Amino acid sequence: MTTIYCIDTSAVIDAGERYYPIDIFPAFWDKLDGLIQDGRLKAPQTLIDELEAKDDAWRAWVYERREQMIWAIDESIQEALSKVMPVYAGVVTNLDSIKGDPFFVAAAMAKGATLITSEKPRKGNVKIPRICDSLGVAWSPMLDVVRFERWRF
Repeated sequence: MTTIYCIDTSAVIDAGERYYPIDIFPAFWDKLDGLIQDGRLKAPQTLIDELEAKDDAWRAWVYERREQMIWAIDESIQEALSKVMPVYAGVVTNLDSIKGDPFFVAAAMAKGATLITSEKPRKGNVKIPRICDSLGVAWSPMLDVVRFERWRF
């Protein structure tokens, strides 16, 4: 079975700014592009909404691929969101503080995707991995995706 991925904003930012800058690791971005072309790397519109408009190569790379990459918030994602929000509501006092995270979790849940995130599960913090675990949604850091896909650079 082929794995579908839903990538969150933290994973894209960390890839572009910390771990895989596009000018140093162009092959990494080529591999991501292959996943996009195969329909295996997606995100909700929230990804585009959360990215700050800055003039750098990796953001331009994302914007150029948004047509192929973005899932519309369809009925399946809305239905999943109705399951995700009560979990967040049960663990945070201010729902405004969670921003777009529920949309990434809901999209991954609805589409049967593994959510790629840079967030780490921490006790006491409301982070995507903990919410995913409580809902049975698969999640992974980017490096595990690189290993799973057997990419070599």
